[in-house]
Amino acid sequence: MKRMNIVWSDLTSVMVALVLLAAPSRVAAATGSPAVALVQDGTARAVVVLPEEAEELERLAADELVSHLAVMTGVELPVVVGDDVPQGLLPLYLGAAADEALDTLSLAAGDNPSTFTVRVDNERIDIRGLSDEGTLIGVYELLEQLGFRWYIPGDLGRVVPEGDSASVAIQTETQAPSMELRLLQPWQSERSGWIARQRLGGERRSTGGHGIPPYGHPRTRAQVFETNPEFFALIGGERRARQICAGNPDAAALTAQTIREGREPTTEKIYIGMGPNDGGGYCECELCAALDGDVFDPFYGVTSRTGRYIGFFNRVLDHLEDDFPNLHIVWYVYASHMMPPPSDLQPNPRIVGVFAPIAMDRLRGMDNPMSPDRHALRWLIDEWAKTNPNELYYRGYYNNLACVQLPKTQIDRVRTEIPALHERGVNVMRVECIGGSYMWDTDPLTLYLAARLMWNVETDVDAVLSEFYRLFYGPAEAPMRRYHEQLEAAFRDTPYFTGSSYVYFPVFKDHPRRDTLRAFLDEAVGLTAADDESAYAQRVRLIRKGYERMDLFLDMSRARNRHDFAVAYAKMEAYTALSKSLTDVVVEGSGRRAMRMGGGVTSYFNRFFRQPVESGYARAVEIGEVVATMPDEWSFLLDPAEIGEISGYHRPGELGGNWQPIKTSTRSWSDQGLHYYKGIAWYRQKVDIPTGYQDRPVYLWFGGVDRLASVWINGHFMGTSREPREGLPGIPGSFRAFDMPTVDESGKSVLQPGAENWVSVRIENTSLAELGTGGILAPVMFWTPNDPGWDPRD
Repeated sequence: MKRMNIVWSDLTSVMVALVLLAAPSRVAAATGSPAVALVQDGTARAVVVLPEEAEELERLAADELVSHLAVMTGVELPVVVGDDVPQGLLPLYLGAAADEALDTLSLAAGDNPSTFTVRVDNERIDIRGLSDEGTLIGVYELLEQLGFRWYIPGDLGRVVPEGDSASVAIQTETQAPSMELRLLQPWQSERSGWIARQRLGGERRSTGGHGIPPYGHPRTRAQVFETNPEFFALIGGERRARQICAGNPDAAALTAQTIREGREPTTEKIYIGMGPNDGGGYCECELCAALDGDVFDPFYGVTSRTGRYIGFFNRVLDHLEDDFPNLHIVWYVYASHMMPPPSDLQPNPRIVGVFAPIAMDRLRGMDNPMSPDRHALRWLIDEWAKTNPNELYYRGYYNNLACVQLPKTQIDRVRTEIPALHERGVNVMRVECIGGSYMWDTDPLTLYLAARLMWNVETDVDAVLSEFYRLFYGPAEAPMRRYHEQLEAAFRDTPYFTGSSYVYFPVFKDHPRRDTLRAFLDEAVGLTAADDESAYAQRVRLIRKGYERMDLFLDMSRARNRHDFAVAYAKMEAYTALSKSLTDVVVEGSGRRAMRMGGGVTSYFNRFFRQPVESGYARAVEIGEVVATMPDEWSFLLDPAEIGEISGYHRPGELGGNWQPIKTSTRSWSDQGLHYYKGIAWYRQKVDIPTGYQDRPVYLWFGGVDRLASVWINGHFMGTSREPREGLPGIPGSFRAFDMPTVDESGKSVLQPGAENWVSVRIENTSLAELGTGGILAPVMFWTPNDPGWDPRD
């Protein structure tokens, strides 16, 4: 869906409108006229004029204009209300105080509330938006023309032009956004600060949600379940309140009734977000299965559940058609309901799909040949577009989910993907930035550039980047450009992808580019050393700290993988201290949405990496000693037919069957060609157990698996990672360390000291825990406690 772009040219007071069918949303006018002064030689030459009853963002616009000019020139422009304009000063009218005739120009570009017109002549300046948000964005346009930039939150990210004078060109400038709504989560409700300065916002509406009324809220869900359990999912022959029975037409009628309550009929557009609860528990009844049809979801390895929800939403909209003909249901095209619906099921055009590709590569773009996932996303969007919806939204991810946030950029992705989304009719972007509050030390570019492109999909990305390197890094421009470009290339050109921070192992851990990147940073530090307190020096140091976090993280992982838990623990503690020094510094906002200097996401670090290091350190250093270590490489065999146990894959000794070598703690499944595999797999490895431990308890320790491991030692079953034998504590899911016994049911050791011992592991990885992970993910070792009476349950 193309937006009309109108270019106004102010020539001899004659307005000429050129209607273009091309994509740009920017409306420009050039007059060649001279500039007018706001501040000249340290003296105010203009006065800011607000309306009598100024809106909140109109007042903010005045504050932003005055405060920025004061930082630049040392002069504060006076602010007046209404017609009280001092003689001799150029009036600068904001919002409703500006000339109402400018709305004609703005409306010609579209009716988005972010749209604005700036008009500057020798007599006055007018900045007027189609809303107070548009007026605020118009002020930021004027400040950008003066040379201000806001690359990252806080004073350190602000670029301030120098001088005791400030002038703006005579012009008539109208701009409208390419994307109707532009949001970065978790700051989607923010309307000031860094978010506002990036021109984020727009026509507010629902962008989707989990839960279907009245079944989504715990209280009403319980009430409905008590009276109508048939409205809920049938699982294993029983009704459960986890999800709805989307195939039940009466369940759809109740949702329609709930929406109708408290609303007067209207022809106005209404957007209501709804969808399945996040997670599993889907209905298994015949009605739901019939709506799903035979569409298979290869990413989740199950029959797609899209059909049942499209059928449900169609019924809801049919019920509401007469009273709410423009009501739109906004839902996530996500998880196991992201595939297009069956060909015989036509969605109502007022069902708005919000693409949330959580099960796909989250770092590369749709044009990148290294990322089959993103090519599949392009296909998905194209297929959904063929169903002719009124609108399409995008709710992707500008980080790798569950990653601790280490150095990266996504320039190649955003520069190609946002224009491609716009071309395919996507008009709303709400992108999740989990960890975004903590990423400024590692990625100062992605969110800034993404916001530029959401505003104008024809932004000259190369020009923006060149300006960034020059203005942000000053004398360190050249090495910092090379640093970011090498970082970008590392992810862009790697032919595989894994979720969480596992993606960093093949890209950086043992790669010479680590030394190359460090050299660029060292050079940049040297180039800014002459003025160590300058903004340039501080910015380089910030990025250097982000790199040091990655260095510590990778050194920790390397030491862990070679079972050197003393070094791993020391690196972990150093990483934690450096991260805390950054996360403790709030640069903007407060509470859970506060933007911090950097430091990464502590909860993800603890969830995926701290616990295995602490556990290994305790066993190898604090309370015990290592008996024998297992190598990184094991023998491996897929078992999609699940015949491993009856075929004796757990037997000791060499076995046939074309077993292949596979890495465990240093490479993910995805790195080794198993990105999409979900199913059963087997690992086998032999190890020599030294003599001298016959009279001591010995345990087999795993640093982490994905998802469920069943373990045999010399053919004896020792239990599962969830329920080890001998009452040892298990783990409920993935990525955490656990111990296995080495004695049989009679308490006799199954180990053979001084001889070969075989460890066999059956992995059940049938559902997605993280992208591209699976199997044994961390080091494995035999160990013994110093205290023979040690009880692992304590």
